[in-house]
Amino acid sequence: MTTATDSVDTPQEVLSLLREEAALYGKLESCASRQRSLMTREDLSALLALLEERKALSADLTRIGGRLAPIKRNWCEHRGMLTASERAEADKLVADITDSLRRAIETDAEDVRLLQARKQSVAQALCATHSKGTAISAYRVPSAALSRIDHLHEGS
Repeated sequence: MTTATDSVDTPQEVLSLLREEAALYGKLESCASRQRSLMTREDLSALLALLEERKALSADLTRIGGRLAPIKRNWCEHRGMLTASERAEADKLVADITDSLRRAIETDAEDVRLLQARKQSVAQALCATHSKGTAISAYRVPSAALSRIDHLHEGS
C-alpha cells in the first residue's frame, strides 16, 4: 500500500490515482443517494451504517488527495507528460470527479433542507401538543375540590 508521502513518478501512476479518486467519488455519490432513501424510510440503523461507510470513503479520499496534491499543484506540467489519449482520459476523470462531487454536495444540501423542515415540523407539533395539554389542564378540577364536591353530593 502506498502512503501520502510516496511520490508519483509516472503518467500511469497519475492516471491510476485519478481512476481511484473517480471511483471513490462515484461511491460517495451513490452513498448520498442511498442516504436520501434511508432518511425517507427513517431506517436509522441502516443510516448509521451508511454514515460509517461515508466516513471510510472520506478517509480514502483524504489519502488519495494527499497523494494527488503535488500533482494538482503542477497539473500543467504533469498533464504535458501525458500522451494525447492519456490526457483525454485524465480530463474525463477530472470532469467525472467534479461532477460526482457536485452531485453529492447537492444531494447532501437537499437532505439538510429536508431535515430542517422535519425538525421545524416536529417542533411545531410539540408546541401544539404542549398548548393542548395546557388548555386541558386549565379545565381540570383539582383533586381537593373534587372531594368537596363528592361530600356535597353525599349530603344531599
